[in-house]
Amino acid sequence: MTTCLLSPVPAGERRRFSTCSFFPMPFFSQPLRRVCLLLLPLLLLPVQGHGQTELAKLISHGGYAVTAHGAILRSHNMDVAFVPASTIKLVTCLAALKTLGADYRFKTTFFLDRNHNLTIKGSGDPYLTSDAVSQIAEELARQGLKQIRDIALDGSAFSVKDPADGTENSQNPYDAANGALAVNFNSIPITVLADHTVISGEQQTPRLPIMQEIGSRLAPGTYRLNSESFPARNPLPATLRYTGELFKAMFERQGIKVTGKIIAARTAGGMQPFFTYTSEKPVEDLVRSCLQYSNNFLANQLFLACGAERHGWPATWQKGRKAMQAFINTTWPKDKQAIIMIEGSGLSRKDQISPAAMLAVLETFKPYADLLKSKDGIPLKSGTMADVYCYAGYFPHDNDTDPFVIMLNQRENSRDELLALLRQVHAERH
Repeated sequence: MTTCLLSPVPAGERRRFSTCSFFPMPFFSQPLRRVCLLLLPLLLLPVQGHGQTELAKLISHGGYAVTAHGAILRSHNMDVAFVPASTIKLVTCLAALKTLGADYRFKTTFFLDRNHNLTIKGSGDPYLTSDAVSQIAEELARQGLKQIRDIALDGSAFSVKDPADGTENSQNPYDAANGALAVNFNSIPITVLADHTVISGEQQTPRLPIMQEIGSRLAPGTYRLNSESFPARNPLPATLRYTGELFKAMFERQGIKVTGKIIAARTAGGMQPFFTYTSEKPVEDLVRSCLQYSNNFLANQLFLACGAERHGWPATWQKGRKAMQAFINTTWPKDKQAIIMIEGSGLSRKDQISPAAMLAVLETFKPYADLLKSKDGIPLKSGTMADVYCYAGYFPHDNDTDPFVIMLNQRENSRDELLALLRQVHAERH
C-alpha cells in the first residue's frame, strides 16, 4: 500500500494516513472522506508502464507479449490468432525433435539387380546435398561397383502430388517442392555468363543437363532456382530428373560407367539393399539448419516425415497435419484451439497462432533456444511475408531466458521498433 502526499510531513511526526490520501486524515471532512473512498478503486488500478503508448502507436493489427520470470510484463491481443509466417517453424521443429527424436537420421537405400540396374529409394532426407551424393558415389566405387545400366529413382515414400499450401511455384528456392528423393533442397545453382554459357553456380555441384536447359532461358547472372518452376521438357518430374542427373555425374566422376537411362520406378519386391546411406546429420542438426536459414523445404520434409512416422508411409500432407495436431493437443492442451497448422514452414496464410499460444511454444522450446539465430544478442525466429512481420524468441538475463513474441499482420513493418521497446521494458524489470 502506497501513501501519496502533496504536502510534506515534518520529520519525526507520526500520523495515521489513509492509503493514497492527499492530506492527513484529521483534515478530512466526512464528505471528503467518502469521496476518497469512492476514488480508491480507481487509484489502485495498475498504471501503464513506460512505453505502453509508444507500443500501441506501432500496431494497427497485431499482438505482442514480453515476460519476466514467467510473468507477463506487457501484452496486447494475446488471444487473437495471427498468421505467423516462419515463426511456426518452432512448432514443426519441436514436433520433429519429439516425434522423430533428436538422433533420428534419414536413410537412402540402393538396390542393384542382376542386370546392373541401380534403384535409389529415398525416405525424405532433406540434406541429400552434392557433398553427400559425392560421398555415396565414392563408397559405391570402393565397394567395387564399376558399371550401372539404368538409374531408377523411387520417390514413392512421399505421396505429395500438390505443393505445400501457400507455395506460389515461383523460381525462388523458398518455393521448392518437397519429395522423398530430392537433392540440394530441390534448388538448382546456375550461373549464366555474359556470352550465355551456362555453368554450375557452385563448385561442389557439377554442370548438369537440366542446368543447361533452364539456363538457356535466363539472362546472365547467378541464380538458385526452384527446380519445379520451369515447364518440363522431359518426361521425368524435375525433382527426380535433377536427382538422377546429379547421381549420374557423381558416379562418372568416380569411374562408374552409366550406360542406360534415368527413369522413375518403384523398388521391386523382395530386393535386398546393396547399400544404405545414413545421413550424417541427425534431426537436431536439421532443426538447427532449418531455424538458422529458415529453410521451407527442410521444414516441410520434417513435417511430412512426422506424419509418416506416426501414421504410416507414404507421407502425405494430411498425415502431417494429423500428426502435428496430435502433438499440439498433447503438448499444449490449453492452447490447442489457438494453433492451426496446414503445413510446416509458414508459407500458408491458413497457418494461425495467438501470442499466448506462441509463448507456450517458446516455454517448451527453451531447452533448444541455442538452436536459434541471434539478432543483437537476442535468440529469435523471425517470420516475414507480405504484410506479415513476426518475431518469437528470448530476452537473456543472468543464466535464464524470458520468452517474448511480436506478431504483426499489417502493412507497416514496425517489429524492430517494437522489439527495442519490449527489450527496454524487460531490462527495466531486471
